[in-house]
Amino acid sequence: MSDASSSVQALGALGVSLNATAHNIANVSTEGYRSLRTDFADGPGGQGVVVANVSRAQQPGVDVATQMVGLMETSQAYSANVTMVRAADETTGVLLNAIA
Repeated sequence: MSDASSSVQALGALGVSLNATAHNIANVSTEGYRSLRTDFADGPGGQGVVVANVSRAQQPGVDVATQMVGLMETSQAYSANVTMVRAADETTGVLLNAIA
């Protein structure tokens, strides 16, 4: 699997995590709401990352501080993978221009 395809795969998994975090934050005041958690696993052949599971907490409640830290971490990982995809795209463009 190329670096770009691993990054694209990671973007999908990170998007699921961002969605779960947004859902948790939106429901911070919802009585009885049990927050979502996204677990990741290695992708096929041990490369990349995929969503292994999205589960609910055992107890109701949303810890906003934990959600915000998770949001920042996931956002940074998302940004890094977008940068990787862009770099791979630019490299491909340069190579194609050199061939032409």
